[in-house]
Amino acid sequence: MVSRKKAKGKARKEAKVKANAKVEKCAAFKPFSFLQFNKSSCTHGWTHDEYADNHDCHKFIVTFIEATREAFRRAKTVSDTFQAVKFATFEKYPDIWKDPTQLEWIASAFVTIGVEVLVQGDNNDGRRFLVVSSVTFSELIHQHVAFALHKYVPAMYSARLNELLHADNRRIISYLRKRIPCSCLNVHYNVVKHLPKKGICCFLDCSHPSRKVELSKMWSCGSCRREHYCSETCQAAEWSCHREDCKVWREWEATEDADSP
Repeated sequence: MVSRKKAKGKARKEAKVKANAKVEKCAAFKPFSFLQFNKSSCTHGWTHDEYADNHDCHKFIVTFIEATREAFRRAKTVSDTFQAVKFATFEKYPDIWKDPTQLEWIASAFVTIGVEVLVQGDNNDGRRFLVVSSVTFSELIHQHVAFALHKYVPAMYSARLNELLHADNRRIISYLRKRIPCSCLNVHYNVVKHLPKKGICCFLDCSHPSRKVELSKMWSCGSCRREHYCSETCQAAEWSCHREDCKVWREWEATEDADSP
């Protein structure tokens, strides 16, 4: 039988190993600095000097990065991080969330952050966490502007946000590459373009690992075409949750069709 003293010593060693592992994991999340763009040959389409360094737009981005880093340190999921960052920025900068011009500039910044992290090639969990969070938040901002501010669409496209939150490297690189005017991601895209395109089944209790399925094998909602499923079974199971959103999109599209010449 192990003595109490030895048991305590073993417990202390295990706790120390866990603590060191946590520090190493957090260290993997290297800070992102905007100073690099003063010397960088490419800002991937983002006009980083449009606002002064002390402007709230820059502080908004810093708040995002700090909240993302803290969430990673606490081993939060990307989904939980997404919610935490939304809350932090809404609370601190409510006026920015009402200004489409500033929001579009910030959304462009998040695309650039995602691209730059990939270009730097430091591929670890912390950096990937930042890339996925940046991409999804950029998409959230675009949707917020279109829905809440300009009223161009009837609802947020939550299925796309969910897809980006759980996207693989191929999807992330493809998404970013389409949103920059430069060729900085061409090499990265050539590495992943042969991989099968994956989608996320919208049914939360889907039995597929991480709900990921090859895109070519997925079913789309026949009415709104905005939610995708791995099978008719998952589509039927999700219908009670999707019904209201589906109706909103169908009615909006009918109005759009009626108004078109």
